[in-house]
Amino acid sequence: MTDTALHRLLDLVPVHLLARDAEADGGTGPLTALLAAVARELDLLEADLDRLHDGFFVETCAEWLVPYLADLVGLAELPPDLGVTVSRRALVANTVAYRRRKGTVAVLEQVARDVTGWPARAVEHHPLLVGATHVNHVRADRPATVSLRGAARIEAAAVVSPPGPRGALDPLTHTAEVRRIPTRRGRYGIDHVAVHLFPTQAYEVGAPEADLPAGPNGGWSAARAAGDHWTFDPLGRAVPLYAPPRREEAVERLATEADLPVPLRPRRLLDLLGQARAGALPAAALPLGVRLRVGGVDQPDLTPDRIRVCHLEDPAPAAAPQVMVDPVTGRLRVHAPAAPDAVFVRYAYGGLADVGAGTYDRTAAHEALLASDPGAPVTADGPDAPPAAGQTEVSSGAPAPTGSVPTLAAGLAAAEASWAAPGSTTRGGTYVVSVADSAGYPGDLAVTVPAGTRLVLVAAGWPTRRRPDGEVLAPVPGRYAPDGLRPHLRGSLRITGEPGSSVVVDGLLVEGDVVVAPGQLGHLTVAHATVTGAVRVESAAGRPNSRLQLRLRRVVAGAVTLAATVPTATVDTCVLDATTGGGTALAGEGVHASLEGSTVRGAVRVRSLDASSCVLDGPVAVAHRQVGCVRFSYVAPGSRTPRRYRCVPADGEPGPLPVYAATDPASPAYPALAGSCPVTIREGGEDRAEPGVHHHLRRPLRLRAAQRQLDPYRPVGIELGIFGS
Repeated sequence: MTDTALHRLLDLVPVHLLARDAEADGGTGPLTALLAAVARELDLLEADLDRLHDGFFVETCAEWLVPYLADLVGLAELPPDLGVTVSRRALVANTVAYRRRKGTVAVLEQVARDVTGWPARAVEHHPLLVGATHVNHVRADRPATVSLRGAARIEAAAVVSPPGPRGALDPLTHTAEVRRIPTRRGRYGIDHVAVHLFPTQAYEVGAPEADLPAGPNGGWSAARAAGDHWTFDPLGRAVPLYAPPRREEAVERLATEADLPVPLRPRRLLDLLGQARAGALPAAALPLGVRLRVGGVDQPDLTPDRIRVCHLEDPAPAAAPQVMVDPVTGRLRVHAPAAPDAVFVRYAYGGLADVGAGTYDRTAAHEALLASDPGAPVTADGPDAPPAAGQTEVSSGAPAPTGSVPTLAAGLAAAEASWAAPGSTTRGGTYVVSVADSAGYPGDLAVTVPAGTRLVLVAAGWPTRRRPDGEVLAPVPGRYAPDGLRPHLRGSLRITGEPGSSVVVDGLLVEGDVVVAPGQLGHLTVAHATVTGAVRVESAAGRPNSRLQLRLRRVVAGAVTLAATVPTATVDTCVLDATTGGGTALAGEGVHASLEGSTVRGAVRVRSLDASSCVLDGPVAVAHRQVGCVRFSYVAPGSRTPRRYRCVPADGEPGPLPVYAATDPASPAYPALAGSCPVTIREGGEDRAEPGVHHHLRRPLRLRAAQRQLDPYRPVGIELGIFGS
């Protein structure tokens, strides 16, 4: 029941009856009690009416009603379930508009986008063919040779968004090909139309429109010093910069480069900077921004005229600080009278999925993670849920409001001090240390968690609370927003736990190891994090961590090394890549490992194993092979595993090897399977989806669904090819 429903009913009652009713003992008479019961039923009735009303419209109906609305518009075949990230709602809503424009290239593009959930671009290749020109109809826009002076056209021809091929934005003419386009081999023909899909997402760091925490840095990332230059990537890797795409809604208009998640070309960046310098584009709309800290003082954001493009511009003649940016490698060089102490950057990077530390919204995933945490403290009223017993916010260099500290070490120290205080109310409950920016925090960290207590170390900020009159209210412990942030720990995290304790690490970029020291930690959950080193569990006499339950979810890590006393480990939608760190990706003599939709590049040595829809690209040695199962997975030849079900290769048989679109962690396509990967591996996961860390994306299913849905809108005599995934 809501107070609003009860008040509405009370407003209909004459005042003298309410006065008589208020004279009853306790101030709540039988009339008010009766109306309260009626109000509860009124709430249920109104909610049911609202659901019925929403069900009449495809924009607001429940997902299970979409097939019924599709039947009303004559859409006989709907795509299969492609996961929670793809809805069939847009396809049904736009079906009538598609039919009105049936046979046009714009409709092919829109259908592909609505079916797959990915940005798309359709290209007619007939206008891009070189041909003999009639003297009465000279086509100067179709030269048989490429002008080397047209650098912008040549640069656009080379644009590629991994794992897709080039050609989506290619303006150059080509000679005709005899190979057919449905095979993805021949593109340029008279009757050929290509639909390019772009599964890559552009993740913004320090997005101007995001509701990021207050402070001098906000959600901007700390650039990494690398000799005479800086890198946008906090790990110092050569990461290409992206421009966040705009959302293209109109069915009539073809997508352009601005609508697609593609790497930022130097000349495109130069054009955008030119518009900003002329006042035609606000500086906040630029795909990147730079801010310097000189002499311990944060300077204002660099204006567009002080951001220059490498190899295309010379430094500005002014003596003011300026930077030269190379968007291809994600590097910048600072030209200033005094060397900066730190450089903070706003930019976008590419990736295929929400895996590893990133600036994507983790709110729903984090809430589900805490709700399913087996180590959640239990109170008299049940499992402890937010608001938590205590919380400390970490914000580098920010003014210190109540409950805020400037370093991660200070945040963990505040938690330990709260637990150790006499009469502590946080000991035995949940304590949250939220990191409210994307800055770098150097130094190794260590924390000891008391018995029966849960520590949540999360990349999140306290949301601003204001009254209608503008008064700022104090934050509520346990209420935080895990979105838009990627803090960077430049060191290792060492955890010691007492019996029944639990630790959750969510959203952090750890340049080091996550180590569980000898003790009695009950549960460790690492989620949406990147660990460049290893997740390691140690043991010692009397402190064996023998009841530890380890969970990794959507993590990119170098390896997982467990003491023989650790009983269980769950790895879900993760990447374990030990190709550069010794070759062993998962090791635990006494552990039962459960792997789901993960890519493991390196050796696996465990006691028993359950695996589903995984890529196990390394020798697997399982001690107890009479229990467990490996299903719908690629298993390296020569591995000793439990019984297999629909795996590649079958037991004892030689088989093909996986082919990756990228093996460099800095690549947006890492570590997706390439289009040239053998189809038995590429579609070997459950439901004929891609095995490995991108299994949840269901990329092969999206491609097949797009092919089926595009066919009715294909003009007669036109051959269609789908590229890009």
